[in-house]
Amino acid sequence: MQKTTLIENFNSQNLAEKYFNIWNDGQHLFTVNDYNRDFQYSIFYIKGLFAEVIYNKLDGNILTINSFSDKKKLQFYLDTDFS
Repeated sequence: MQKTTLIENFNSQNLAEKYFNIWNDGQHLFTVNDYNRDFQYSIFYIKGLFAEVIYNKLDGNILTINSFSDKKKLQFYLDTDFS
């Protein structure tokens, strides 16, 4: 299956399904705490894709879960200073 199809299939799921898939099949890579905003970004690897989970630090709710396969986006999180 092509990566774009995998991304589209994952992103078309509702938030509860994405959450279930990440916590059961995903591997946590790292978490970035954005000190300038009220967000925390967690990056997971799941079934050949990277998944970005964005949390609201104030109330602990998940704002969005999106998958991507672009390694440049992954490198952005590794290189950017969020302090």
